[in-house]
Amino acid sequence: MTQKGADKNSILIKVLPYLLAFMGTWSFRGILALRTMESIAYTNSILAFFIFIGSAYILNRIVPEFVVAGKRKQICSAVFSVLFSMAMQFGARMESAENVRIMDFSLWISIVAMALTLMPVVNSIWDRLDFLVVQLFDKGSSEKEKKPFNIYQIWAILLLLWLPTMLALYPGAFVYDAQEEYIEVISRTFTMHHPLLHVLLLGGIIHAAEYIGWTANTGIAIYVILQMTVLSGIFAYSIKLLEKWGLKKVALALVMAFYAFFPLFPLYSVCTAKDTLFTGFFLLVVLLLVNLKSGSFFMMKEMLLFVISSVLMMLLRNNGLYAYIVAIPFIYIILVKEKNKSIAAKTAILMLLSVLLFFGGNLILKTATGAESNEHQEMLTVPIQQISRVYTYSKDVFTDEDIEILHEVIPEEYLVTYNLRISDVLKSGFDNYAYESNPSRYRALWLRIGLKKPMIYLNAWLGTSYGYWYPDAINNVYKGNQMYTFQYGDSSYFGFETEPPGERDSKFKVLELFYRNMSLNLFQQKVPVVSMLFSPGFVFWLFMLIFFMIIRERKNIVPLIPVLLLWLTVLLGPTTIVRYVLILWFIIPLYPILFGDNKKGN
Repeated sequence: MTQKGADKNSILIKVLPYLLAFMGTWSFRGILALRTMESIAYTNSILAFFIFIGSAYILNRIVPEFVVAGKRKQICSAVFSVLFSMAMQFGARMESAENVRIMDFSLWISIVAMALTLMPVVNSIWDRLDFLVVQLFDKGSSEKEKKPFNIYQIWAILLLLWLPTMLALYPGAFVYDAQEEYIEVISRTFTMHHPLLHVLLLGGIIHAAEYIGWTANTGIAIYVILQMTVLSGIFAYSIKLLEKWGLKKVALALVMAFYAFFPLFPLYSVCTAKDTLFTGFFLLVVLLLVNLKSGSFFMMKEMLLFVISSVLMMLLRNNGLYAYIVAIPFIYIILVKEKNKSIAAKTAILMLLSVLLFFGGNLILKTATGAESNEHQEMLTVPIQQISRVYTYSKDVFTDEDIEILHEVIPEEYLVTYNLRISDVLKSGFDNYAYESNPSRYRALWLRIGLKKPMIYLNAWLGTSYGYWYPDAINNVYKGNQMYTFQYGDSSYFGFETEPPGERDSKFKVLELFYRNMSLNLFQQKVPVVSMLFSPGFVFWLFMLIFFMIIRERKNIVPLIPVLLLWLTVLLGPTTIVRYVLILWFIIPLYPILFGDNKKGN
């Protein structure tokens, strides 16, 4: 390169940080200004000036690093930054206007500007994370010198520290679908709407308690204690694995404190929804996949635990089955590409065996209970929401014949209840028998209307899913809904209630009030930084940050494949609820192992 060319490059590198800082500052207009609905509130604000100065200072230090980074690092940074920028710009529009206009030129300019600004930032974060994580691992100390944690002590401590939450919400948070599952048992009328294993476990324990003369509260408490024991045992096992893989004692203590005190864990340990046990067994599957490339994975004990965890996980949620099945070819291909053909074949066989055992177990449960399986609305959640949004905002595109066909499966009184963020009421009015009589008739209607209003279809889907990928989303999908003992406020973070036949009998009123505020009101959301730790959108992007970093460093991506696929399944669900993506919090302590200096686990 000539001296003149070198000088030009030098000037460009010096100017580029300030240009990127301005672009980034401008792109925030599409996020902050939309939330206030006044564009000048941000552009004509000293806040924007401070953002520019801070961005310029940081970028001035890290842009030269990005310029000389390898192509793989630059590509990973670019892909992550573009996806994150799209999420932020799309999400801001959904949160403020409940609509994204794809043809809005300023939207795409903002996405490009934000992505360009973020690329060197993301690359710098990865570089520094890679260095910091190494510090979390012990080197050179023997097992004896480390004085390992006792798994039973960890187990007991977690249980003890979760006990105040149970006492505060005694007999437990009997909420979400729990009452329906209990009614199935006492009425002996089973369906495949809820996982039969959980229906029989939860409803069976409560009914058995009532049968011998105890109260429903006692039955709920017995189930909750059983669930707390299983979940704390899984967390204790995960901490022991982290210790085995070389994590320092200080880091292990932080993991234990995270599981013990972060409100989400004690809350869901006493919540009777199937998601708690499902996520616990899913965590076991992920933990064991971390150990896949080591010889211990194919020991009989490990394989047995993997198969049992896989089967139980699939029996407890249908989308666990979908994610697991789709993960099999991905994991196989990745392992083959890494020249681990023998491991790939053995793993695929184990996973396929787990799927077969699931179908066998599910068939036995279905036959034994005589459960009916004629419900389609769960699989059709997105189409139901889409066609209802068109009916609400552009009814004129329907012909009289179209409306007649639509009313056969969704009556008018349900269509008028369309809600951007949740499709539960619409689903409850869906006529499965009418649909089964001629599915192609209704599919043709859905396709015909979609071709006329594709953007409305897109926004209908974004409405029920954006909380999973937009960090700033307020989780208020049940806002205003009247329950048995309370009305949802501005937040729907957690189902706080103990529904009949249970009855709340709090033994710790102060802690109950804390959880009530956290669940039903804008409470933790009012605390900067802390609020993000509770956000499904934020923990998803934390997951993606690790996911792309592992790809960049060619580390072990296999354990995260099922997690990503599970997240993709919830995008097709009826709404955004924390309980559907608990795994994103459960796996946070595993991140150092996945890309750290860990030879035992990888």
